[in-house]
Amino acid sequence: MAQQPIIVIWAHKKMKLLSEYLLEIIELPKNEILKWYEDQMATVFDEKRMFVSGVLVTILVHLMGLDQFGFTFQSFYSNAILRTDYIWAQILMGAGLYPLLCTALMIHNISKLPMNINVLISKNLQIKGLLYSKFTICAASVYTVWGCFHLSTPAKLSTVWDISWFSLFALLLLVYFILPQYSIHQMIMKTKKEKLTMFSKQMSAKAKEAFSNPTKDNVLCLRNFLDIEHQLDEMCVWPFGSYELLHIVLIVIIPIMVVLLEIVFRITR
Repeated sequence: MAQQPIIVIWAHKKMKLLSEYLLEIIELPKNEILKWYEDQMATVFDEKRMFVSGVLVTILVHLMGLDQFGFTFQSFYSNAILRTDYIWAQILMGAGLYPLLCTALMIHNISKLPMNINVLISKNLQIKGLLYSKFTICAASVYTVWGCFHLSTPAKLSTVWDISWFSLFALLLLVYFILPQYSIHQMIMKTKKEKLTMFSKQMSAKAKEAFSNPTKDNVLCLRNFLDIEHQLDEMCVWPFGSYELLHIVLIVIIPIMVVLLEIVFRITR
């Protein structure tokens, strides 16, 4: 219960830093960018929607019978305390699920905006890509805690509904990592294609000028254009390197193994 609010607050703090990055890469007036960013943040961290999301997830969990743990209590109060704690924890998890999904969609929405050349050379791009890997790690840690709790109960993950529910969240973790990274990749690819096309037209004009009037300055200018085009063409279009990718994939796979191990042990028993 303490872990989930801390992660949401941390995510809100990190997302506040996104405004500076947007001003750097988006080709729109500053006031329009800030207005768009504020609207997105208001949607992502809307307290009413977060609470409704938490309640809906809790109701769904109850309807699926996932709040039946198999404990036998002599005292009514012991059972009531456990269920009350679980309900509140489930509401907090559902509330945290809403901004989790919205932050991924926010990056997808950013990719629809017009970008300037800075999107290809900005170091912040990789930092933002790695930020979503940190969000994935936080979500995976919550998922692991829930999985360990259910595995420690008498009922375990013994029904098809239990396994389906936790498999769904494992899939969501994978999608949550892939969607923002792929959106950033598409953002770079689209801008790179647009800028290279524009640059090629300018270079073509410079080439004609250099061939028609082959002065030292014209040839040097054409050479500089060729060097710049080569550098743009060689630029990485993913917001992470191979080391980060391996690191993140392992982190995403670990919580998925919680469900797979339960399925395997259940079959072998």
